[in-house]
Amino acid sequence: LKYADPGQVRELLRVFEANVSPSSDLHAIAVETTPTAMRAIEDAIQKLDVPSAMPKNVEMSAYFLVASDDAGGPAPQVPGVLDSVVTQLRNTFPFKNYSLLDIIDFQTRTGQQVNTSSQGSYKQAGTNNTAPVSVRLGMNSVTLAADGSTLRLNRLGVTVNVPTGNGPNYTYRDLSIQTELDMKEGQKVVVGRLGLNQDQALFVVMTAKIL
Repeated sequence: LKYADPGQVRELLRVFEANVSPSSDLHAIAVETTPTAMRAIEDAIQKLDVPSAMPKNVEMSAYFLVASDDAGGPAPQVPGVLDSVVTQLRNTFPFKNYSLLDIIDFQTRTGQQVNTSSQGSYKQAGTNNTAPVSVRLGMNSVTLAADGSTLRLNRLGVTVNVPTGNGPNYTYRDLSIQTELDMKEGQKVVVGRLGLNQDQALFVVMTAKIL
């Protein structure tokens, strides 16, 4: 291969009845199949292995917003870049306050696997307790569509380990989101909602920039 990532090519060739083995070190793929399928695969590779298929660096941000019905909570502390998202959420969900739990910023390359994590805390509704929480984010890969501006997040997974009870001896449970996601560069996408408790929810918002 001259340009395309071997791992991405293998994923795209799954539609054929073939045994495809990629090698990132050699920047090549080995294919075992019937002569008829091989001709179709050769044609497909000619269309896939073009300069636009070269790996791109991608800068991504995942924002974790806590929505609460606690009217006595602190004023929302949300970055201005998310004002339009919070307005949209307020019009859809009747929570009184929105505040920022955490931001995970990371860089990756198209075709590469992503695994990252963070730790933070949030104020539990109806209490003065600040509860610890940890977040894990991963995806099999990020791929770039033919239009050059749409990113596909393959098998995106977000897991939030949240406490139950009012502390200090917390027990924990995992809340998870698993999805396939297409997003435009610069678009702010609400990936999903997780219920922290009866009066609080956690919203995951993502944005990306191709470098």
